[in-house]
Amino acid sequence: MAATFRVPGPCTVYFGGVSLGISKAGVNIRIRTTWTPVTDDEHGTEPADFIFTGKAAQVEVVGLDTTLIKAANIWGDYGGLLMGVTNSLYAIGAKASALSKAFSIVERQASYTWTALRAVPTDPDQMTLASTVELQIPVTFLIVPDANGKLFSTFPSYLVA
Repeated sequence: MAATFRVPGPCTVYFGGVSLGISKAGVNIRIRTTWTPVTDDEHGTEPADFIFTGKAAQVEVVGLDTTLIKAANIWGDYGGLLMGVTNSLYAIGAKASALSKAFSIVERQASYTWTALRAVPTDPDQMTLASTVELQIPVTFLIVPDANGKLFSTFPSYLVA
């Protein structure tokens, strides 16, 4: 099961308290809940039941200030494609504090704020560079539940809790 939210832009994005700039086209948030099938000998390959195995959110932002992204060194602590490590999960697993930074989206001149307490940047799916456009790096963050089991500790009041 996945839920998708489109936060209208422009939005200011922060990671670890450092501004990464302003998005040009808003932010996409995809929340996924995972259920794992349980099989047994009696049912063969058909699941006998399903177990809730977690939830996570993926946040994608395009159009941030590349200078601020570089200055914030968001991939430097975690490895990843831009630092020469091809397996981000390996890089995340190798660093115990990888999910200790907060991630925030501030929308509409600070009228609404989304805050996730545990986030990590992931490698961009694709980067586009053409002679007629600027370089756009789609920055993606993986958000996992905090100590209270919440993906976002604060979110806009226009969403029903």
